[in-house]
Amino acid sequence: MTKYILVGVDDTPEAQIALRWAVDAAEQWDLPVRVVRAYLDDLKRWPAVGMDGYVPPRMPLGTLQHELDEAVQFARDRLGYEGGSGWLAAEDPQNALLMEAGGAEMVVVGSRSRSRMSAAVLGSVATAVAAKAACPVVVVRGERRTGPIVVGTDGSPDSEDAVLFGFEEASRSGQPLRVVYCWQPQAEHAASVAGAKALLKTWLAESLAAYRDKYPMVDVRASVAEGRASTRLIKMSKTASLVVVGSRGRGGVAGLLMGSVSQSLLHHADSPVAIVRRHEES
Repeated sequence: MTKYILVGVDDTPEAQIALRWAVDAAEQWDLPVRVVRAYLDDLKRWPAVGMDGYVPPRMPLGTLQHELDEAVQFARDRLGYEGGSGWLAAEDPQNALLMEAGGAEMVVVGSRSRSRMSAAVLGSVATAVAAKAACPVVVVRGERRTGPIVVGTDGSPDSEDAVLFGFEEASRSGQPLRVVYCWQPQAEHAASVAGAKALLKTWLAESLAAYRDKYPMVDVRASVAEGRASTRLIKMSKTASLVVVGSRGRGGVAGLLMGSVSQSLLHHADSPVAIVRRHEES
């Protein structure tokens, strides 16, 4: 079965930006786009919700269908008729996206951030989908732009898939790739900091050798930086087209959680952020 780029839309400007980002990505990945327009119909759940004597208004299904049709048509105008499909889902938005994510190569959602003052506020749908989806999730903030793709790695299995995703995205988009390993040397070990940093640089270069061979056309630079990973990556996001990190989810209860670095990026990065969860078959 053909994979697709899955994108969630609603009536917000952020959703329209996410849609454009998803269609651009689908064009690069040569994949169709699957659009989900989800809604909760309180009338169907009444009287389980609301106060006595209150009847929720009927959902404007015609308007919702029109929003979905316009989004699907936008994808088809760029990708051809088979390049766009949609689902008007009478479901909680995060549940609808997670249901469709099983067949997705990537899920794209918009951030609820509306200004720099509200950059720390992220929609619950984006947070939940990024934490639970089994495929990479891109949370889009701002219009698509050119710039390096930045990948944060720490040598863990989670970050290995993030590095692979970064190389694939750089290969398709033609953007340069920057892979960074962040560390915080301890004061009591100051005498060996230079030696440790040299060893880390050697390890990082060796860990990327196979990817360089597989993607020889990618302009990749690797660096070892001192400081907190979240702080460094947020700073790099100011000029990046995408920041990529792994998820700490391991399934079960742990699968509902993300690492502090990925959570910080989702709330504060100035660029789209891709959260890459390690696949079981990896």
